[in-house]
Amino acid sequence: WLHAHIHHVVFILRENKTFDENFGDYPAAGHWADPALDLYGPRQLPNLYAAAARGALFVNFYADGEVTSQGHQWTTAGSDSDFLQRTWSLYYSDRGYIPNSGWTQSLKPDARGARNPYAIYTNLGALGHWSNPWITYPARLFLFNDLLAHHVSFEDFGEFAARNKIGNISPALRAHLAMDYPAWDRLVLDTQRASIADRWIRAHAKHLPRVIYIWLPDDHTAGRAACMASPDSYVANNDYATAEVIHTLSKLPEWKHTLVLLTEDDAQSGADHINAHRTFAVALGPWVRSGVLDTQHLSQVDLLRTIEAVAGIPPMSQWDANAHVLGGIWRATPDAAPAPVLPMQTAMLRNPGHCAADSPFRHWPVDPVPGADHIAWNALPPARSYTPTALLKISGPEQLRQEWLASKGPVAYAALLRRLNTMAAKQQRPLDSLIAGDGGD
Repeated sequence: WLHAHIHHVVFILRENKTFDENFGDYPAAGHWADPALDLYGPRQLPNLYAAAARGALFVNFYADGEVTSQGHQWTTAGSDSDFLQRTWSLYYSDRGYIPNSGWTQSLKPDARGARNPYAIYTNLGALGHWSNPWITYPARLFLFNDLLAHHVSFEDFGEFAARNKIGNISPALRAHLAMDYPAWDRLVLDTQRASIADRWIRAHAKHLPRVIYIWLPDDHTAGRAACMASPDSYVANNDYATAEVIHTLSKLPEWKHTLVLLTEDDAQSGADHINAHRTFAVALGPWVRSGVLDTQHLSQVDLLRTIEAVAGIPPMSQWDANAHVLGGIWRATPDAAPAPVLPMQTAMLRNPGHCAADSPFRHWPVDPVPGADHIAWNALPPARSYTPTALLKISGPEQLRQEWLASKGPVAYAALLRRLNTMAAKQQRPLDSLIAGDGGD
């Protein structure tokens, strides 16, 4: 059935949200949602809520990794490497022991936050002071290597691409990478990323590849960092950008046989009343039934296994080999109506604080943070501060704290902590089972 009806799969990866953080206020989720833990709702996420109603929402869905460096390997390799398992906590200690696994970055201590010219796709033949992440890769490398080896067409917008031992990406692989796609940079909005993907998709109408992978990271936010977009603004922009991409796909001839899968790389910035690893996934497309609330126990490797099944390639690890191809969500006849784009309902505002002359957000209105003290806002110690392109060694609880203070204010944040502590005590479970406890990218 899958091969006959699904010819193209588009995987959209976003950043760091638990189920309750985004869907706590989604009425259709019933007891799977806790409104008290909801941070971003229909005001910031109108398109996500509409997509969940229009397709299948997986409410018992989990991130396989603890942090971003793991999450991006689980979604592209069906595992994370032994090296990464042993060293990710050293990176998140912020003591400079090891660079972030998977990305290239400067080894100079004074380059934190500087523009990284080698962030994702540029060859590293002359390494200089830039790190080569080759040693961090899983044994079978990534989905894109597997697709290439099996002659399956694909395009990668922003995700890992395997380098060789001298830091270069093979010409064959580079041919499938969106070379102009922005890497991690908090000064680049997802609407800019989406416009690049949209142009490419429209240019390849009637010749769409079998697999498209798109990374849209804005819902990570930049916390309370001065003169960055406010968390609500980043999340709303990410929501709109995601909808734009899906709308563009839905206008193509190939839409009738396309499946869109949407999820997060990990669950590190929020709380969840079921499990700190619980996030969400949404499946969309003409063959996906509307209003499905899927309660199967699934995780990121089940999405990867579904992509592999559509592409006709074998599993990459024992984990995706034992995963499930998505089922129970399909229609008998397709509904190929174009996917709508709902307008943003959140004003684009910036965090208070000093703006550099080249900041793209310096002319934005300042976010009137509810009940926040302006001096405390700008008094974050360096270890808790975001910079545009630094890889953000900030713990999950700290990211949660900054986003709740910025979006809802200190009174709401204090109420959240009381709720979580009461819940943990009543259920006799550790607090870390409700909110990520160790570093979160």
